[in-house]
Amino acid sequence: MPMQKPRVILIDDEPGVLLALKLMLGAMGAEVEAFGSGQAGLARALNGSPYDFIMCDLRMPEIDGFGVLKAVRAAHITTPFILVSGHATEDDITLATSLGMTDFLGKPFQPDEIKQLLKLPS
Repeated sequence: MPMQKPRVILIDDEPGVLLALKLMLGAMGAEVEAFGSGQAGLARALNGSPYDFIMCDLRMPEIDGFGVLKAVRAAHITTPFILVSGHATEDDITLATSLGMTDFLGKPFQPDEIKQLLKLPS
């Protein structure tokens, strides 16, 4: 029986990063819904559709990764939440962990790091 494709909500306000990650994840076998703002991605996460992972940039205008993470956990959504950033401090990571972050992915990263986090075949 073929393995089910992991479903990922991807949130990043930088269009180039969003497209690159969406293509990379798709090539790895994931089914990806990409959103260019925290608000849009959060709305999708809260609509009740089951997802296997939420992958969210930390630094975004209006609602950042912390805000998305807080709202998702406040709604009792336990989907693994991967925070992504090239500018996170130790305090940021500590705060995100206390809010319910599952994993952190620092930019730049290697495709193998994503495969490990999403438990995708190599």
